[in-house]
Amino acid sequence: MDWDLKYGELTKDLDFVSKCDNLKEDLMGVQKVLDQLLPLKAQYDKLPLAAQIELDLFLAFMLNSLHWVNLRIQGIDPTKHPIKGELQRIKATMLKWQQVKDKDKRPTVNLPVAKRFVRSGLYDHQNATPPNKKIRFEDSDE
Repeated sequence: MDWDLKYGELTKDLDFVSKCDNLKEDLMGVQKVLDQLLPLKAQYDKLPLAAQIELDLFLAFMLNSLHWVNLRIQGIDPTKHPIKGELQRIKATMLKWQQVKDKDKRPTVNLPVAKRFVRSGLYDHQNATPPNKKIRFEDSDE
């Protein structure tokens, strides 16, 4: 792809030239990432499910973001375009995927230990009532 831009009369507008050069560099970076990811298409079926999901989410978000940038370059307000809803949907899906991944890291309850804690908490030390017996509460109103 030819990245040599000709600005013509706009070469005097240094702010415009600077922004165009920054956009060009960013797009070249995106192209490098795509060049690395697209060969994975042949190995996609061999990837683990988690890697497939992450790759799909990344590519969907990146392509929709590029469409957003394209709309901005054309002078179209992307906040009033359906692409905004699509990007929000992808972000929500990314958050759900992150929650699924983090599910394995959440602490779990050790049920036997929890039962022992509850059982010992029910023991009345003053009356020496065993934990499996019914505990009586004295009402002062009676």
